[in-house]
Amino acid sequence: MLLVGGDRAILYLFDRGRLDQAYVFAADDAGFALFHRCLAELPQAPLCVLVDVVEEEYRQDTIPHVGAVDRRAVLARKYARLFRGTPYHHALRQGREGEGRKDDRVLLTAITRPEVLSPWLAPLEAHRVPVTGIYSLPVLSERLLKRLEVSASNVLLITLEKASGLRQSFLRDGQLKISRLAHMPRVGSVPFAEHLLGEVEKLRRYLNSLALISRDSPLTVCILSHGALLGELEQHCKDTDNEKFLLLDVDQVATRLGLKGAEQSHFSDVLFARLLAAEVPPNHYARPEETQFYTLHRARLALATASLLLMLGGSGWSGLNFIEGVTFKQQALDAAQKADFYAQRYELARAKLPPTPVEPTHIRTAVDAVAALERYKPAPGELLSLLGTVLSGAPQVRLDALQWLATGDAEADPAAATRRDDKRAPVRAADGEYFQVALLDARLEPFDGDLRSAIALVDGLAAEFAAAPDVRAVQVVQYPIDVRPEASVSGTAAGSAEPAVATFRLRLVLGVRHGEQQG
Repeated sequence: MLLVGGDRAILYLFDRGRLDQAYVFAADDAGFALFHRCLAELPQAPLCVLVDVVEEEYRQDTIPHVGAVDRRAVLARKYARLFRGTPYHHALRQGREGEGRKDDRVLLTAITRPEVLSPWLAPLEAHRVPVTGIYSLPVLSERLLKRLEVSASNVLLITLEKASGLRQSFLRDGQLKISRLAHMPRVGSVPFAEHLLGEVEKLRRYLNSLALISRDSPLTVCILSHGALLGELEQHCKDTDNEKFLLLDVDQVATRLGLKGAEQSHFSDVLFARLLAAEVPPNHYARPEETQFYTLHRARLALATASLLLMLGGSGWSGLNFIEGVTFKQQALDAAQKADFYAQRYELARAKLPPTPVEPTHIRTAVDAVAALERYKPAPGELLSLLGTVLSGAPQVRLDALQWLATGDAEADPAAATRRDDKRAPVRAADGEYFQVALLDARLEPFDGDLRSAIALVDGLAAEFAAAPDVRAVQVVQYPIDVRPEASVSGTAAGSAEPAVATFRLRLVLGVRHGEQQG
């Protein structure tokens, strides 16, 4: 932590809550050169810049209660009007007005002379030091009072700062209202208690003129000191109706703040440094270009953390995969041992069997093939059932011959000796289906020579066959008489002694699904 005062700067180094080192640099060429050298030799670490200078100004004001974007625009106009020529400004929100528009009450602070900071910030940028932010020491007084558990309405906090002087900060209801930095003579050159109380009286009159002190409660003057100076103050600070004094030892306060290794001194710089190092608040004054290296530092930490998590996750996943691989390998070895055991048992059992012309594996393949053929082999049971049902209604029909074929082509001819000359594309069966094609050669007995009735009977049989659910096609291949237009009829007028014969032929096509039960 770097504390920048009016004529010097102090670099505090902490290690696990303990004050490790404190380097003091004068605000001159020699001090700046020494500061450069110190930054070059020290390891890089995040650094807070704490400012305690006379050039810090405070303004009480109100702004409309608006959103974040509009709020920034309103504050930018306020800064341009009140603090012209400085980029270091900050706004503290301190509640809302009770009447009217209920505007926000704000405390506007600024470092009116940027050149008091630039000699110290330039070396930090040159050495790429990750600056977390630039902070105001008086603003941190609010946090110090909370840690000290001082809850009075009107509090005047007085501290001695090694880098600046006598700091007086007035807080009302725990909120900073105004702060003043006064010159403090060298300890021992003037009566300390009388000089300090004189400065307190000046500030009290100024506060009364601004009507900042609440009349409901007295002014609590909280003074931090140590040793003989604290004993001198105890003799001169007497409580009255309007003023109450609270004297605290700096060493005891440091212990309450968890600070270890602090030198026993009446200066309070190290207390604010400890507060800032323990819990870094949001930035007060720093611009984005002054904290760019801290942003990069945080990005590096995030990447390093992510890399570590990925490495740990990858190691864990690799370990699980390794354990799983070992388990699978053990299971494979167990399976191989079992396979060897059963193979030996199989060979022993096989040796006791009589010799066979083929291997058992080939027998199994043949058995599976026979089972498949048994399941899908075509059978004429359904066709014969249909024939029996239809012909039972025509007793004069005598079946002379039946030619049957199971095929995937609905146009196939069961007669092996002849083939159709039809050039049409064959009708193929769908997947899982085949056709049964049959040629029926039959005759009418007895037949009295009435050809018209015989033709009607054959057409009736064809219609009955076509009405069956699974019949796809029925065709009368031959009638009892040739009825084609180009055919001729011949005979004798005297008649014939031979009995008349009426023969005909039908062609049936049935569609059958694989696996259906056959009759």
